Amino acid sequence: MALLTLFAVFIVLMTLGAPVAIAMGIASVGYLVIADVKPTVLVLQMVDSLDGITLLAIPFFVLAAEVMNQGGLTERLFGFASKLIGHVRGGLAHVNILSSMFFAGISGSAVADAAGLGRIEIKAMTNAGYDRPFSAAVTAASSCIGPIIPPSILMVIYGTMGDVSIPALFVGGIVPGILLGVAMMIYVAIIARRRNFPREPRATIGQVVRSFFQNILALGTPAVILAGLVFGLITPTEAGVVAVLYSLAVSAIYGDFRLRALGRILEESLISTAQILFIMSCSALFGWLVTTEQIPEQLAQIFLASPFGKAAFLFAINIVLLFLGTFMSLTAILVIFTPALLQMAVALGIDPVHLGVVVVLNLTIGVVTPPLGWCLYIVTEIAEIRFIEAARAILPFLVPLITVLFLITYVPELVMWPVKLILFGQ
Repeated sequence: MALLTLFAVFIVLMTLGAPVAIAMGIASVGYLVIADVKPTVLVLQMVDSLDGITLLAIPFFVLAAEVMNQGGLTERLFGFASKLIGHVRGGLAHVNILSSMFFAGISGSAVADAAGLGRIEIKAMTNAGYDRPFSAAVTAASSCIGPIIPPSILMVIYGTMGDVSIPALFVGGIVPGILLGVAMMIYVAIIARRRNFPREPRATIGQVVRSFFQNILALGTPAVILAGLVFGLITPTEAGVVAVLYSLAVSAIYGDFRLRALGRILEESLISTAQILFIMSCSALFGWLVTTEQIPEQLAQIFLASPFGKAAFLFAINIVLLFLGTFMSLTAILVIFTPALLQMAVALGIDPVHLGVVVVLNLTIGVVTPPLGWCLYIVTEIAEIRFIEAARAILPFLVPLITVLFLITYVPELVMWPVKLILFGQ
């Protein structure tokens, strides 16, 4: 009865449009009342879920992304990408994707990519003659690379909840992130020929080289963070601090940082961090109650009894998480499902690092998929178009995104080979 109340209240509140954190919190309270569990359990579980030094990485990576946006480094990344690949057919769409790959190595967030870099990308594309829905769609789709190429806020949360190596998760995201960029560029190349998209003037080799050296400090941010983690010089938490300090220093060296912007940067970072941690605390309680009912163990037995076993499990989580990611908070899904998924994965012989990269990519696709699609709403506002126009334009981009998802799902070496090579020298 208590378990039924938990899910019934949650579904009703979500249907009524309640914020996901509030819905999970109230549903959990209903469970505790019916099950006659002491209220102190609620508080203890919520507090304990945030009691981890690794979680300090989240506010620092959020702050680093804000510094990048306000400090002018995003414009520099876009400018270099434009000189590098802007001359091909549909050049600015390719530049859009390549810029997101560069920015992903600093922000670790799809929302930060869409909100910060997206303003520059959409303005440049619409000024060059690209239609607004397509400009918004390619901007939203390319933002999916943000949480995959290291560092990644979602991977920090997954690693913390599941006690999985965060450096291994970061390294495991390198190849999938590159595959995402290549897959979307292939799609853009096909569309560019059909629609006869414009080209940008070809930059000379000298201009490309000069742009590279002018922006080498900004481009080097992900290398600095990843090298520190791989060689054990810094922890994931310290990596967040390094990202902030490095971004501030580079912005100051370029002369783009303004001290008066510091207040706004801190305010935006504080709001984003508070939202993430509040969702985590409420969803941790919800997830703990699901786990105590032994639902993960029961599901694991079903998959173990299946003749398809591991393949069926991976297919099932992809379908379920793709669906949930379209309307639920990604942080909430991670906190609720990570412990349960890990239990089942270990029983089926699936590596937790491989599972983590698959789960994070899966959920990231949700931020560009209607009806919720946070990044879709962001680019809709920037492009000044109706949401339905952005939703229609994004649908074809889901093909390369989901193709890469299923590729890394069933070819785990795409994730694990760099981990074994870089971290273990195998």
